Amino acid sequence: MSTAHDSVDKKLLEILEEAIERERLSQQRYALGASLAIDPEVKEMFLRLVEDEMNHERILRVRLVALKERQGS
Repeated sequence: MSTAHDSVDKKLLEILEEAIERERLSQQRYALGASLAIDPEVKEMFLRLVEDEMNHERILRVRLVALKERQGS
């Protein structure tokens, strides 16, 4: 039997998975910006943004794994 708690967890999993995908897309977008940038400062900015997005993805993945473990998935 599904509970309200299960429904909330399912929605949270969906949100986390979508957020992870968005972080990955941002990494790709910023990496492209870095590859196109001629100005070294602009290139460095994009590379820092890639790192930021990678860190965000790691944080989200940790939460995703923890939620799945809690659910017994």
